[in-house]
Amino acid sequence: MQGQYLQIGGRTTYFPPFVNEVFGNPPYWSCTFTSLLNGANVGWLGKLPATTDEIRALAKASGDVDTKGGSRSSHMVKAMQVRYGRKVQIESLSPERVKERLSKGWAMVGGVTYGLLPEIHRRPSPAFKGGHRIVLLGWDDGRTRILDPMERHDHTFTGRWIRWADFEPAWWSTEQLWFREGMMLDAPIVKTLRAFPKPRIWRVREGTVVAGRSLADPRQVVVRHRLTKNSSARFDAWVEVRPRQDKAVPLGRFIRVTNGRFAGLLIDPGTEGIKADVNEIEGRPAAGSAAAATTSVRRQEYDRLKQQFDAGDGTFPPFTENP
Repeated sequence: MQGQYLQIGGRTTYFPPFVNEVFGNPPYWSCTFTSLLNGANVGWLGKLPATTDEIRALAKASGDVDTKGGSRSSHMVKAMQVRYGRKVQIESLSPERVKERLSKGWAMVGGVTYGLLPEIHRRPSPAFKGGHRIVLLGWDDGRTRILDPMERHDHTFTGRWIRWADFEPAWWSTEQLWFREGMMLDAPIVKTLRAFPKPRIWRVREGTVVAGRSLADPRQVVVRHRLTKNSSARFDAWVEVRPRQDKAVPLGRFIRVTNGRFAGLLIDPGTEGIKADVNEIEGRPAAGSAAAATTSVRRQEYDRLKQQFDAGDGTFPPFTENP
């Protein structure tokens, strides 16, 4: 069970193989570890077993001696360390940062007071009103998808839409555990698409927030800085970052910076406020673009006419790419 990719908010977003907590005899007790497994499988791209046995193993690894009394965030942290050998931390991001992460392939394992959710989102267990763990994934125009472990669905379930305005009143904002797509797997491959022996200039508009990513592991943002004035620096390559897994979606294309605050880091030139010419010939359209195709057609027509009418006396005008 490897999960699936869905188009959410114009982005291809990974959804893990879903597993629910509805096993054994009620009352059901494992929402914390079920949601932890669903969230962690975003970080592992579905490599973890999406099974009830794995949920039980996480509960045992957590050290919680009273799972039916409701497990805490600290139990999730310990379970990740003991079961998978990975250190994670509980965060408390603002709603704005939460929405930004959800829009970029992160999954949040979060806590809610179930009774404060609208009734339509409590259909799996309408009588339950207490604390509960869920997973949020994706972002599109004020809404996200909620994976409720009380849903009686198989591994193909991808959650339900919920508006942030309906979710936030029930949300425990100080208890967030985050997993980014593939973050627990080996570092992705950085492939150079185009190298520039003579470094080029990239420019940043005042007020732009620039994120500098690690060259060794581009999933990691090393520096995030808001420019207080118009600035510029140099870059020497145009690269593509790809996960090591077959058929995985590329993580993006970046420029490799050679000087200044972001030296040695990767920058997304598609960020609003940033300009960088990554074309094969500086200042000209890249091959395959509409403008390049037009130039090619004009050149073919020029060669045809030159062959037909050139008298060889130097009077036939030369070809110009930008008439």
